[in-house]
Amino acid sequence: MSAPRTPALSRVESTEPAGGSAPIPFSRPPTPSLNSEAQYAFVGLGEMGKRMATNFARSLAGSSHPPLIVYNRGKEGLESFKKWAASKEVPESAYRVVTDLKEIGKTAHLIITSIGGDDAIKEVYAQLFAGQEEDATKKQTIFVDTSTTYPTVSGQLERDATAKPRRTFLAAPVFGVPRAAEKAQLIIAMAGDLFAKKVASHALVPAIGKKVMDLGSNVERAMSFKLVGNSLELGFIELISECFTLADQAGVGSEALVELIREQHSSPALVRYSERITQNKFDAEGGFNLHGGLTDSKHIRQLADTYNVPMPTMDVAHQHMITARAQGGEHMDWTALVAGQRIAAGLQPFAGKTRLEKWEE
Repeated sequence: MSAPRTPALSRVESTEPAGGSAPIPFSRPPTPSLNSEAQYAFVGLGEMGKRMATNFARSLAGSSHPPLIVYNRGKEGLESFKKWAASKEVPESAYRVVTDLKEIGKTAHLIITSIGGDDAIKEVYAQLFAGQEEDATKKQTIFVDTSTTYPTVSGQLERDATAKPRRTFLAAPVFGVPRAAEKAQLIIAMAGDLFAKKVASHALVPAIGKKVMDLGSNVERAMSFKLVGNSLELGFIELISECFTLADQAGVGSEALVELIREQHSSPALVRYSERITQNKFDAEGGFNLHGGLTDSKHIRQLADTYNVPMPTMDVAHQHMITARAQGGEHMDWTALVAGQRIAAGLQPFAGKTRLEKWEE
């Protein structure tokens, strides 16, 4: 006797009126997210942070969440954020300033941080964790660090977070300059607990970024990836600086080289770097400054040394940024590293084609 045939799946007939959609014959799991009463917080309102926080506050206000808690260590940065938010038509009712990190750790369900410097990050998280431990409501708290730190710093923060119950730490460094942050076009490299990543991703995209790259459960891996990605950008700038200096010295014209880059490579980033260098526009507004560039290059070289990977381009770029900082200060855009290449070629650091006078005793 032949085995009975498995009946084919019968068509699910719609019970909806004409023009309605047919019912889905399976359950669809909901997107993990916090409820509308959840409290969000943003800590660190620098050039990147104030732009991300402004977009996030606008997004939360449009979805009936409580006002975003914002915090900055310095008053100047806080005032800068307020002016920026107002210029983007984000009302003060969309955010709430809190001056106590422990209070933020105690009350917020999801806390995003954007802080410069490893030591500052450690200090901030020590207070946030202390505040979370004082929470009597037994809520779950997710900490999302978008800063760029050395990988072992993130690893230690995760261990500190998981040492106590009801809290999770995610490493989520972002790729993009402040201009990209302003347009919510950042790419977020995220690592950590799976469920927490889903919750955080739902909150951050599209409010802050355009894409989340899932790098698994190891938070140190996300930070290593961030440093590798930044080494690409720094390497591009160093190579462009060398090429434009040669173009000026050889008399072929830097303007022609910009046109070639624009037509052949179709990369907005390469065109932006090229135009800044050729036009000597080294104001860091909307870009990335030498202070941050030097911090990144130190981390990149340390990571490369740990894994025995020679990176001579990073060594040269680091030296050129030091020269640029000595000539113009650390707040210039990191494309100002061209100053090091120009001085070596006998040119003015920030004027390009004007030659330096030879030193005579």
